[in-house]
Amino acid sequence: MKKVLVVGASGLLGSKLMKIGEKKYEMYGTYLNHKISFENSFSLDVTNRKEVFNLVGKIKPDLVIDTHSITNVDYCELHQEEAWLVNVEGTKNVAEACKTFGAKMVFISTDYVFDGKKSSYSEKDKPKPLNYYGKTKAIAEKMIEILDIDHIIVRTAVLYGIGGTDKKPFVLWVLENLKKNQEINVVIDQFNNPTLADNLADIILKLYEKDVNGIFHVVGKDNVSRYELALKVAEVFGLNKKLIKPITTPELRQPAPRPRKLELSTKKLQRILGITPLGIDDGLKIVREQLRI
Repeated sequence: MKKVLVVGASGLLGSKLMKIGEKKYEMYGTYLNHKISFENSFSLDVTNRKEVFNLVGKIKPDLVIDTHSITNVDYCELHQEEAWLVNVEGTKNVAEACKTFGAKMVFISTDYVFDGKKSSYSEKDKPKPLNYYGKTKAIAEKMIEILDIDHIIVRTAVLYGIGGTDKKPFVLWVLENLKKNQEINVVIDQFNNPTLADNLADIILKLYEKDVNGIFHVVGKDNVSRYELALKVAEVFGLNKKLIKPITTPELRQPAPRPRKLELSTKKLQRILGITPLGIDDGLKIVREQLRI
């Protein structure tokens, strides 16, 4: 049985990978601040090179899926040294350990490596990030490519789903407020492709099984504004849409600049795997079912 190590297994995507992966693989997971209940779990600080090498050397995994990251875009803008240390240096430590011990690496990146000036981005488009978070991810991608290891870079966007101990995904934030009958302000001018974490985890493992490498865009099939997504959440869960108030990005005064419209093309993924990622209707219905359990 092949061994898979998930770096950042306490997060939303990491926890889904652990759950889906255990049916086929010997799964190992790492966490930093939030201890997890999986059997083969280890505390790991990715910025500590020695720790990373010791753990990868001890497990000797066939595959390392690196989901760790500081993903809070404004936090990265305001704490650039820390963002660099975790998102770039931490990734470098994981990648070099993979090279040393002969593991394949899957690195989770973001649509924020682009500036949103094009209508749709393919894997061949050159990164041009607007904010520091996007910059750290674009640099980490380049570093992995230069290291010349067997790798897959997966760019995704606006993850949602149930699980993990990291910050609350946008969809759950909307749900929580609407259930309490609280008004929320949501931007009408930031567009992405929301992605169900369960679907993303499943596709990542399928890409590994297909033995491909290089960059893949894996995002939900619908390109919507945050406002449209919030309305859809209200609709699927039967909550009050009138509580959702439209605002524009400048009104938010966010420290980090945001691309206004980002759409990643998944044509390459569809060609290689014959899979189209789920849209928000299907994705939110899955979330609704999971919340009923």
